[in-house]
Amino acid sequence: MNIAWGAYNRAKRGQSISGDIWMVTPLNGSGILAAVVDGLGGGEEAARAARLAETIFRERAERPLQELIRISHEALHTTRGAVVGLLRLDPIQSNASYIGVGNIGIYVYSRKPIKPISKNGILGYRLPTLLELTYTYDPGDLFVLYSDGVSSQFAQDLHLDIRQSPQALAEQIVQIYGKQSDDATVVVIQT
Repeated sequence: MNIAWGAYNRAKRGQSISGDIWMVTPLNGSGILAAVVDGLGGGEEAARAARLAETIFRERAERPLQELIRISHEALHTTRGAVVGLLRLDPIQSNASYIGVGNIGIYVYSRKPIKPISKNGILGYRLPTLLELTYTYDPGDLFVLYSDGVSSQFAQDLHLDIRQSPQALAEQIVQIYGKQSDDATVVVIQT
């Protein structure tokens, strides 16, 4: 498996706790499950909702994406709720599957037309009709998952060096495009 990744999370200005959580976990067969979870609002209660979803994803990483979303939706009924982007990559099949609920963004640097989208909704409150998108990707493609605390304008930045390490790129995107008024999280995965 030749997948490299990096992630960066920053709490909004004046806060010590981020309501965003990120996760990258290896799968038994091959590949990874990656997530960005943004608990509604900020601070400890937002972080609690995000951590609960992340725990479910990590413990059941091998399960189908739609099942993971439904289980976390049920579990988050007693919390503020959260929005999520969930990405599974299978390097043997060069296959990417994505489900997004709420305003989590995903951008893919690829020669192929890979344009996943998230649907409006909130885990724990209002689950949309789930839309699982599946794509075939090329080796070397770059997947960027990001919370709404990051401006999507990074995708149009021609000066951003996407050949740097995934960790350096994640940090650079948050430093340049992260909003001070919100928690900001980026996960970069290089296939």
